[in-house]
Amino acid sequence: MGQTGESGVRRFGWKDMKPFLKGGRAFLVIGLILGLVDAAAQACVPLFFRYALNLVQTDSAAFVEQGIVNMLLVGTAILVVFMPAAYYFHVLTMIGFMRFCRNLQVQLYRHVLRMSVDFFQRYQVGEINARLNTDVEAVANGAGFVMSLVWAPALLIYSFAMMLWIDVWLTLICAVMLVAIALLTLLAMPKLKEWNRGVRDASGEVSAVVTEYVGIFGLLKAYSREDFAAMRVETKSDDLLLQREKVARWQHAFTDSMQTLTRFVAPLIILFVGAWWITKGSLLAGDLAAFWGYWLQLSAVVQGLVFTFSGMMGSVAAMDRLCAFFQEQSLVKDPQEPLRIDDFQGGIELRDVHFRYPLADNEEGPVLSGLNLTIRAGENVALVGPSGAGKSTLLTLILRFHDPDSGAVLVDGHDLREYLQKDLHEQMGIVLQESLFFSGTIGDNLRLARPDADEAAIWAALEAANAAAFVRALPQGLNSGLGERGAKLSGGQKQRLAIARLFLKDPKIVMFDEPTSALDAESEAHVKEAMKRLFVKRTSITVAHRLSTVKDADRIIVMDKGAIIAEGRHEALRESCSLYADFCSKQAGV
Repeated sequence: MGQTGESGVRRFGWKDMKPFLKGGRAFLVIGLILGLVDAAAQACVPLFFRYALNLVQTDSAAFVEQGIVNMLLVGTAILVVFMPAAYYFHVLTMIGFMRFCRNLQVQLYRHVLRMSVDFFQRYQVGEINARLNTDVEAVANGAGFVMSLVWAPALLIYSFAMMLWIDVWLTLICAVMLVAIALLTLLAMPKLKEWNRGVRDASGEVSAVVTEYVGIFGLLKAYSREDFAAMRVETKSDDLLLQREKVARWQHAFTDSMQTLTRFVAPLIILFVGAWWITKGSLLAGDLAAFWGYWLQLSAVVQGLVFTFSGMMGSVAAMDRLCAFFQEQSLVKDPQEPLRIDDFQGGIELRDVHFRYPLADNEEGPVLSGLNLTIRAGENVALVGPSGAGKSTLLTLILRFHDPDSGAVLVDGHDLREYLQKDLHEQMGIVLQESLFFSGTIGDNLRLARPDADEAAIWAALEAANAAAFVRALPQGLNSGLGERGAKLSGGQKQRLAIARLFLKDPKIVMFDEPTSALDAESEAHVKEAMKRLFVKRTSITVAHRLSTVKDADRIIVMDKGAIIAEGRHEALRESCSLYADFCSKQAGV
């Protein structure tokens, strides 16, 4: 279970990673057990040289007559065990680790999808992408490190047992040198972990900046500010370079000094001490050769562990960043015992709603302040007012992308917080100023609203949205690709497809946020006609600065500074509300 901090928020920790082992646990366990077998087989190799050299030194005739045969038999037996154990150790462990990382990535993405809107305001798209892709990949690279952490200590234990069996005092000399190496490693690891985390964070910032400026390439091109974007990317890349250079300098200062100690200093000590004892008759040549072999084996293991711990810091830092994402909690939560939506009508009420965006500066005033509004089921309502009046914010509260700081938003007499968000969103639909599409076909994008829709239903929705004609004119019809974010469509075509998607979904509440503000007169006429069809027997709310879009609404709500200052029909408001009259005077033909 995760830890709980002082604030009461449950912290996501390493132990919470266990569920992600589903489908890979058995592979990991069996693979790592075989790693122990592999290590045991390798630990037997120096004994071959000990047996051969000692027998040659003490009884060369016996070595020729029987020793060679014995070595061949034992060697063959060890080889039969070693090869399959080594192969399946690596393969099964890698499969288990890859399944773990697959589950980790999928569950992290599901967790991100459950976040409320404030999460996506706090994190840039590039940063989210970096954690979902780059950091998960860094964790996947830790598979080799995990294998080393199992195999290497096992080989150390086996080898030390053999060395103690051969000669206790020479083993103690080796142990002292290994303890010194281990202490230096433990001292260096915290700093290396901290610096590798800095590299991961800096890498995430580079990814975020690059993603952001690629997304606004057209804007940069139009204003000839490519140099501005390049400078921003260059600055972040320089920060990443400095972090990487610092890690490279200190990491290699540590690892190279360890290599000198294990590969040069220690072997000479073993050689001099062993040779001296051979001259005294307390050690045989084969014993020294076995010790030499074990030290070379152990030094390689220790050096591998050093590199493993050093390299693993990148994987650990990446895992820490992923845990931090899992620790994120949505501000908008579903109730434990939700109400069922059986007979949804679509009546909306806002009662004394106060709201300030979660990331707003404390000095900023609330976006909505004491707002009260009732919208009858089936009513066509329009929201107008200057920018910053709170119109779009009101829509996000009805969609429950945010919860009010105080007061309540109700639908059919029940607080939105009593329903599951999924159930609410199935009854609601929205068309934004710039409608969003993914880079699939027209049919795929429309089926986002209703996955089981057949072509007849899709064409009926397109007809109702005044979109069927231009879709039929495309070479591949419903199978035509839209490009990223619908790049192959005009603004009017996007809006009509978005309305077709709502017709296919058939929600009880429909909302439009500036649906015609960027359209020419002909496209606006097509969209307005489609909107009128969609309004029939549905509660509809339209936010618009272009009054020609909303002047026929059942009721127009005029907002300013987070409050409602007037409401009524178009003609009445022209006479009674100076702000609305000012809007009308600035728009010809209204």
